Amino acid sequence: REEMNEIFADVASITGNKKYLELARRFSHKTLLEPLIVGEDHLTGMHANTQIPKVIGYKRIADLTQNDAWDQAARFFWNTVVNHRSVCIGGNSVREHFHPADNFASMLNDIQGPETCNTYNMLRLTKMLFQTSPDIRFADYYERALYNHILASQQPVKGGFVYFTPMRSGHYRVYSQPETSMWCCVGSGLENHTKYGEFIYAHAEDTLYVNLFIPSRLTWKEKKLTLIQESRFPDEEQIRFRIEKSNKKALSLKLRYPSWAKGASVSVNGKMQNINAQPGEYLTIRRKWKAGDEITLNLPMQVTLEQIPDQEHFYAFMYGPIVLASPTGTENMNGLYADDSRGGHIAAGPRLPLQTMPVMVGDKNDILSHLKKVEGKPLTFTLTGVYPERYEGMIVEPFFRLYECRYMVYWPVLSKQ
Repeated sequence: REEMNEIFADVASITGNKKYLELARRFSHKTLLEPLIVGEDHLTGMHANTQIPKVIGYKRIADLTQNDAWDQAARFFWNTVVNHRSVCIGGNSVREHFHPADNFASMLNDIQGPETCNTYNMLRLTKMLFQTSPDIRFADYYERALYNHILASQQPVKGGFVYFTPMRSGHYRVYSQPETSMWCCVGSGLENHTKYGEFIYAHAEDTLYVNLFIPSRLTWKEKKLTLIQESRFPDEEQIRFRIEKSNKKALSLKLRYPSWAKGASVSVNGKMQNINAQPGEYLTIRRKWKAGDEITLNLPMQVTLEQIPDQEHFYAFMYGPIVLASPTGTENMNGLYADDSRGGHIAAGPRLPLQTMPVMVGDKNDILSHLKKVEGKPLTFTLTGVYPERYEGMIVEPFFRLYECRYMVYWPVLSKQ
């Protein structure tokens, strides 16, 4: 959805008529805006995807009027939602509303988890913030939400889009059907899966940013540059770039060194380059590029544990930026493909008792040693030391590859005492 303040700001930009900017300001909801300007989070209880488009509008107006206060309000909102109100997949909200930032119990218990539309709009806001200050934090979040929520919100064989992605262990997602379902998350869903090329690259004057590691071909007409990116990311750690066409003028190539990567290396035409950045920064290579130049970027990936934001004893497994999850069965997935009922988008089948779900027992600092890689299957692991014993050796793999099944994203980790 778009908010009226963004629409009128767009009209002002298109027409050059400032009266539409005044309209945009008048349609800007002050109850949300004013606390954000002074750095106060009053979001609890608010309908999440009503607020995100308003903030997109604040940012659009700020860009057109150089309003630093409104720009800062948008940044504060983004930081609050991303770092304090989102789960590991990059999504937010329960039953469409922001729950308390210090209590994620409803997120772990409810079947109406993060809404796809919310993440669609958070990515729009992220792109706008990046355009005026290319901070790698925006690219890191964009990657996480894209791979773990947006990519996972589509049924990859039959088609269909997801409204809610429950974080409740042992539950499942419902998929839309062409003749029965036209929810908001179908409208944004139709856009989501056409936009995988949108944020891969960015440019500023004579600088090219590489934000995402997605096979692609870039034609930068103004600089007469054509660049090819090849990779099997995230299944492989190596990303290869090839200059197919260049005007032989000096350009800076900024390769994202993600926060999750440690010990990156980069070579140009086989010659190793000095690493001039830390994780969470851009690696910069400046030179006169010529056709045939090859750049190889290696980004070591490892498994990490990520605690749920309210610091309770629930953890997710990450492999680099990829959320790992476990399929837990396919029984009684009522309404897996939605009918035309008012609640057809909700996975209303039996809720499996949480006390029967797997738990990890031991020191959280030792849990990663329980994951064993499965040979021949990229990003697939078995998990040992799980209780009850029937779950011993359960498979853990990228969440975006799981569909038409019940699943588990967060594991309780309990001490032996």
